[in-house]
Amino acid sequence: MQRFSMFRVGCCLLVINLLLAGCTAPIKETVYIPSVPPPVVPEPVQSNAGEFQRARILADMLYSASIALENNKLMLPAGDNAYDRFREVLELDSGNAVALAGIQEIVLRYISLADAATAQGLYNEAESLLARATRLNPDRAELSAARERLATARLTKVEMIELDPAELSIQSLEMLTRLADIAQRIQKLEATFLINARTDEEGRWIYKTMREAVGGYRLRGNLNIAGTPNILITIPK
Repeated sequence: MQRFSMFRVGCCLLVINLLLAGCTAPIKETVYIPSVPPPVVPEPVQSNAGEFQRARILADMLYSASIALENNKLMLPAGDNAYDRFREVLELDSGNAVALAGIQEIVLRYISLADAATAQGLYNEAESLLARATRLNPDRAELSAARERLATARLTKVEMIELDPAELSIQSLEMLTRLADIAQRIQKLEATFLINARTDEEGRWIYKTMREAVGGYRLRGNLNIAGTPNILITIPK
């Protein structure tokens, strides 16, 4: 009897546990999904292609201008000279330092060419060269000084004496005699002179020969390298 009661108690407990298990709500598993940040969209980058192209064009124009300047194509021929090239650069970039300096270099180059023309007695050509420089920059102090040199030169007489290239090459007796006569005349007139020789060595030989012909008297002359040998004598009036 007691065993039967214990059995009944056990069955009752089993039934109660089953009922409790059936009534208990299932446990739901919580799933955590990590938040994903939105994709980063890079801001648009400004393109420098246009500025790069402009800089390249300016560089090409400045190079062309420098080549023209090197070849003494200063303001001629029209459309193909250093001045026109520099002006084209300034139309694109008004403050371009290289172009502005290039134009001033043209002014100085004209002054230098004018001095060379003056030294050879080519006064009209010198005046024309200075006029071109004046058009570019009339306020440069070097222009005034060059005009004074030209004015002084116009008060003198320039005489050109040709030298035979063949006789000069072999340093013949005839050439020695001719140079001696020229040196004595220069000494008598107290004139200055310019030796135009084909090489520096040739020019130094001419000057040495002339000086020896006047007993070492200090002749006032300069030496220039040129294709045609001659002597320019500047005789003061």
